[in-house]
Amino acid sequence: MNVITVARQIGCRGDWIAEQVATKLGYDLVDKRLVEEIAKITDTSIEEVEQYDEKGERPIRYFLKRLLLPDIAPGTFPLSASAYAPEFGLEFSYAREHSVENTTYLDRGTYQLLITTLIQDFGQTGRAVIVGRASQIILSGRPNVGHVKIIAPLEQRVEYIAAHRSIDSTDARKIVEQHDNWRQAYLRNAHGVDWEDSLLYDLTINLANISAEESVDIIINYALE
Repeated sequence: MNVITVARQIGCRGDWIAEQVATKLGYDLVDKRLVEEIAKITDTSIEEVEQYDEKGERPIRYFLKRLLLPDIAPGTFPLSASAYAPEFGLEFSYAREHSVENTTYLDRGTYQLLITTLIQDFGQTGRAVIVGRASQIILSGRPNVGHVKIIAPLEQRVEYIAAHRSIDSTDARKIVEQHDNWRQAYLRNAHGVDWEDSLLYDLTINLANISAEESVDIIINYALE
């Protein structure tokens, strides 16, 4: 299997699990690098990109129209020579065919377009572990791509966040619930699907009775089948 997508709930060490799987398989880890690359392409800060990263705070019908109708300028990011992602070996085909005034503005539609383009390219050319960003939807049905979901009971996740961030359980619960809502809204608004839909995933791992270390081995064995 060339590509593994990893959807995860906050507080279940999903990012760490994905990193370990990538390292042991010798695959690229595609996670925060996506945020960093979008910041470079759009000439904005990482903090600004993170405002949109896996967050579906508002309906984005307007931005979906941009995705479905590529003749409409997809936001106002600089689609020129700067639309290269050299670390990934990418070139956006849209950039070769259209000229858009070079600005430094980023909106939710531009973010979604760039995330989709980068993930689609990895689905075709990479050997990668892709973390979140609706990659299980974007690469759905692709050959040699497996979709993994990592979950854990709410109380277990609250306990982990409280310990990891040195905060009390009340604040930790708020963070967990907020992130759960963001993730659900992101997939619903951007792709019209339910994050909880089991049919989106080939393998679901519940950390209630399995350690994160055991999960790494399970995913690797699945990828090598």
